[in-house]
Amino acid sequence: MTNTIQTASLEEKIQWIRLARSENVGRSTFFRLIKIFGSPKLALEQVADYAFRGGSKNQIKIFSEQDALKELENTHQFQAEIVLFCEKTYPKLLREIPDAPPILTVRGKIDFLNRDAVAVVGPRNPSFNGTAFARKIAREIGQNNLLVTSGMARGIDAAAHEAALENGTIAVIAGGINHIYPRENTNLYQQICQRGLLISESPFNAPPKGGNFIQRNRIISGMSLGVVVVEAGLKSGSLTTARFGVEQGREIFAVPGSPLDPRCLGTNRLIKQGAKLTENIDDILEEISLIRNRASQNKILSEPDSEEFIGFIEKFPSDDDVGKIRQEIFAKLSFVPIAIEEIIQEMQLPAKLVNIALVQLELADKIEVSFGKVVLR
Repeated sequence: MTNTIQTASLEEKIQWIRLARSENVGRSTFFRLIKIFGSPKLALEQVADYAFRGGSKNQIKIFSEQDALKELENTHQFQAEIVLFCEKTYPKLLREIPDAPPILTVRGKIDFLNRDAVAVVGPRNPSFNGTAFARKIAREIGQNNLLVTSGMARGIDAAAHEAALENGTIAVIAGGINHIYPRENTNLYQQICQRGLLISESPFNAPPKGGNFIQRNRIISGMSLGVVVVEAGLKSGSLTTARFGVEQGREIFAVPGSPLDPRCLGTNRLIKQGAKLTENIDDILEEISLIRNRASQNKILSEPDSEEFIGFIEKFPSDDDVGKIRQEIFAKLSFVPIAIEEIIQEMQLPAKLVNIALVQLELADKIEVSFGKVVLR
């Protein structure tokens, strides 16, 4: 399966889940495997061999067909649905970002996946004024035919979701689709199931872990035309969402605050760095209108090139050639992240050769590839 399709078959979904959930197959490696072999099914046949060539001394654990089918059944029984990157229902905006999730589990109003949205984020312990502003701006965003995206955390996230319920909201959660976190948001979670949309990239039943929250933030910004940061300290996770938004080409909006309030130092810094100073809904709508016009003119939201995931299995280089390249790359890597593009330029080699070598090293658990950068494990 190489092209964007309307709806994947059961067999196709099983193979996608198997590859995505297999040991050492991260998001970047998943898509490089698809690019190399053309489909998850063909990739699964080669994963163990690639891990061995990369230096793994242990047999890599391949997610079984039975486990993939069980995940599908659990998801269906939970009234949720699995959406693959290759399906037309997959969010067009999210498809554009680096390290897009190969698989999404969603529950609620599926049509929200491709509705225009604006993210509203902030701290878990906001000020009274911050909470009031988040509610006001989220309500007005909804009244202007836009969805509100956030992370269902306590504080600003919860306030934004609650205010946007009437017109539509999307909650991106850090654990499996069936994990409510924090528990105090149980009622909000249930309301979003009925009136909004829940999204998770984690497997069903997976508990939320620390690193998942950062990964969740890239989806919040990736699903949105812009990110509104209501309040943020200098170490706030909301600044991570804003940073992802900048990397993804999203508009960043920041609400100014008192320099005496630590909860506003991050937003004030964002404004200094070029975020749009945001005092009311008009500040947001003005930019969103420009974004929509540019998207229409440049066809930013067009379907991806159907050639994107066509494999080059028939053009494989020899094992000796790949082995030499793999050893040379591994010898030059460090614990400081380096972009894959830099490796390709430095090595002066075809991208496909570098990709094969990196896939083998990651499957062997020798390196970690994330957000287009490589580090030693």
